[in-house]
Amino acid sequence: MSIEQAPGTREAREPLSCSSVLAGTETIYAATMGYGIYRRRLEKEWERISTPELERHTVNRLVLAGETLYACTSDGLISFDGEKWEQEELELPCFQFRAEGGCLYACTTHGLWCSHGSSWGMAAFSDRKVYDILNVPQYLILGCEKGLALYDRFSSAWMEFDLGTGITSLAVHHGQLIGVSEHGELVVGNPQKGFERFRYKGLFLFSVAVRGQQLLLCTDRGLYRICWLGGRLTMRPVDACGPVTDVDIRGDRMYLATLYEGIRQIDGVPAG
Repeated sequence: MSIEQAPGTREAREPLSCSSVLAGTETIYAATMGYGIYRRRLEKEWERISTPELERHTVNRLVLAGETLYACTSDGLISFDGEKWEQEELELPCFQFRAEGGCLYACTTHGLWCSHGSSWGMAAFSDRKVYDILNVPQYLILGCEKGLALYDRFSSAWMEFDLGTGITSLAVHHGQLIGVSEHGELVVGNPQKGFERFRYKGLFLFSVAVRGQQLLLCTDRGLYRICWLGGRLTMRPVDACGPVTDVDIRGDRMYLATLYEGIRQIDGVPAG
């Protein structure tokens, strides 16, 4: 395992807090809290690519669509073509962005918005925050401030599940829907059997992510891997390095965005 503190600046006397990390084919991107957005190409040094105007934004997530980098920020959706930044037409605070099937989706403080390559339009739930989105064959699944919402493509209808809490992060792993609530709980279930919420003593969950064949949890006490043993869900620590806000994998390297140590790198990551 190797560890690096990055990105860094001469002005920063302490390790930087990072909110998101993204591992592209040849470039690693990192969003920091208050110091902008950085990239590192291959084994070169980190360079800041955000403009001073962008550094006042809170970056919730970085997403790569083709050759374009998107930043979901507190001031809307912003794109970067490798040379310059551009403010997208959507200027609502944005939590998540997806580009799938020729359609762009954005989760915002005022519902789900979509675009087919031209202008953005309201798609659903303008009366609530939408935090995350999953696009699976039968359903479009949203994590909302009131729970979950599923659009059934077969019936062309929405189903809503009031879970008594906001669902801020979503993943599907081996057909199982997994989420994280705004209260740091794990949410597990499916539309037919219902949903269960699990709270782990002394552990606050930030987000869930599928990377390769692994189902990973970012928490305030490090990174965990979720496994099923004998039909029961278990959590195994991957790296107990303090609060981890995001994770990505490229090849056999894992990159962790942390609150106190910048970007941490773990080498020799197993495939499953």
